[in-house]
Amino acid sequence: MEKVKISNFLLGTFWTGWRRWAAWSICVSAIFLLGALRTATDADFTFASLATLPVLVIAWISGKRNGLFAAFLAAAMWTLADIAAERQFSAQWIPWANAVTRWMTYSLVALLAAQVRLELEREHAHATRDALTGLLNRRAFFETGAAEVERSKRYAHPLAIIFLDLDDFKQLNDTKGHDAGDAALRATAKALLGALRSSDRVARLGGDEFAVLLPEIGYDAAVGAGRKISISVCAALEDFPPVKGSIGVAWFEEADRMFPAMLKAADELMYEAKESGKGDMRPRRFAAMNKSDSER
Repeated sequence: MEKVKISNFLLGTFWTGWRRWAAWSICVSAIFLLGALRTATDADFTFASLATLPVLVIAWISGKRNGLFAAFLAAAMWTLADIAAERQFSAQWIPWANAVTRWMTYSLVALLAAQVRLELEREHAHATRDALTGLLNRRAFFETGAAEVERSKRYAHPLAIIFLDLDDFKQLNDTKGHDAGDAALRATAKALLGALRSSDRVARLGGDEFAVLLPEIGYDAAVGAGRKISISVCAALEDFPPVKGSIGVAWFEEADRMFPAMLKAADELMYEAKESGKGDMRPRRFAAMNKSDSER
């Protein structure tokens, strides 16, 4: 069964920095505006229902705690608006009971919104992340790579792909068990993340194979990144002899072919490095292909 792709707009990673502050400002302003409209028009039912919208948005982008704060703010604003409008009640306790009822309603909306977003992000993580290492999985890496190729074509930026395969990994599994093998994979993932830029993307493609996408990078910098990865991975695997890492670095001045073809080029370089001596690295520049070749 094919998983539904989740828009980044719905994920917490989208609502950071200025986007979060802008959304907060709009929502808080909306709460105060609704209170002012309540005081001016005395049309309480419709506007009270609308107050759930900014509460929902704040809970979605900022989580349960901030959502509950927004719920309290909305309920308090509505109560103050009732008092400011000098609305007549049959008993003095009714506006306070209304305030508690509204706060409970808004709080329920906030809790449900925060929980739904949490479940959505868990589903997204399951669909895009490798369960053992937390890196991107094969499907997510191919989707990211295809998008980056299109972006590189548009802006004429170079990019590089690094392919890493662990040497003698099967021997480690056979002699020390799969727990040791899993630990080696996690150590490799940690080493890769520590050696890369924030803009780079790293994935476990399956088994003991890893790949890295480096956008907007020159050839010398790509080779330097490959060496840095090799040093970091070898250091991380010192506790898991005889495992080492063979690396292929494919650098493309132009994104003139499909992403799978680029990854295959890096894979072939990795095998050249493996044949020349385990734990080695093999980089290569790739010239632009003809249009007919890039469409194959």
